[in-house]
Amino acid sequence: MNRRYFSAVVWGLALVGCGHGRFIPGTTVLATETNQEIIDSIENYRMNLVQKNVDGLLLLASDKYFEDGGTPQAGDDYGFEGLRTILLNKLQRVQSIRYDVEYQAISIKDDMAEVRVFLNGAFELKGEAGDRYRRLSDIHRFVLQRSPSGGSYKWKFLSGM
Repeated sequence: MNRRYFSAVVWGLALVGCGHGRFIPGTTVLATETNQEIIDSIENYRMNLVQKNVDGLLLLASDKYFEDGGTPQAGDDYGFEGLRTILLNKLQRVQSIRYDVEYQAISIKDDMAEVRVFLNGAFELKGEAGDRYRRLSDIHRFVLQRSPSGGSYKWKFLSGM
């Protein structure tokens, strides 16, 4: 009887020890302090975007920010100042925003993080011919870098905004 009890306890502990760990609620991302900091940075971005707060968005971007536009042409590439221009021009046309982020994976190497997310949202845009609606439903990648900020460190966006 004692041997059966001992086996049950050992198997129970083995199953608990081999668990997948704790996940950040609502995600498939392991709950670590660093992962939570990264998600907090992206949530801060999401809230500033919904509030159309250009200054708040720019505070989250690294001065090394760069987008390649996803094409081989260099004409659609831009850095931090280009991001400022795009945000100022595009966000002034937005009437309303719904922007949801589903976190799928975070990969960290040194002070860099790549975050794979699923974006789901809708935008109401002011147009010359009347308001238009756009939907967004796609896999996306944010790249962030852990950067000194004051006396601490913050995760700043290198691309993906």
